[in-house]
Amino acid sequence: MSDTHVSPETAGQDETREPSRRKLLIGLSLGSGALAAAAAGYPVAKAVLDPAFQKGGRGGWQRIGTLADFPTGKTVLVTFIRPGARSYGGDIKKDTAYVTRRPGDWLALHNVCMHLGCPVRHQEGSGLYFCPCHGGVYDAEGVNVAGPPRIPLQRLGVRVQGQEVQLQSAAMPLPTLTWPGGES
Repeated sequence: MSDTHVSPETAGQDETREPSRRKLLIGLSLGSGALAAAAAGYPVAKAVLDPAFQKGGRGGWQRIGTLADFPTGKTVLVTFIRPGARSYGGDIKKDTAYVTRRPGDWLALHNVCMHLGCPVRHQEGSGLYFCPCHGGVYDAEGVNVAGPPRIPLQRLGVRVQGQEVQLQSAAMPLPTLTWPGGES
């Protein structure tokens, strides 16, 4: 026989304590689960939703050099700050473009292939732009002429203020992903 005796007063206290302990454990479990879900979901939600809330349109004018830095007929690779870049972006906020000073006008092309976003390279002799990733080729005006890219290189604005050359950056469109053999 057991020596333990439960008085009616003690049994009532255990019953009232049990549900509160159970509620506490359930609350802790739900709270820690919600905290873990928020910690895992925040970076994903931010990555998905952040581009929708960024300001689009043209960026500001940025100084890229002087007239002496751009001989007529020569294409020069310049660095600029991507519009909408965060201050903590470091080198990621920097971007590049090819700028050509032509008799009477200027041409600035963002050097990102419109297929998958690889940087294109300018070949001085032919004047063509080549994408080393998948063989995309653009002519001297940045128009896609061979390979998988479906749209031309993005043009950027150029202006001269006194002796200073400025580049107008813009919101960068996403490259177009196409499957091999797929129709556009």
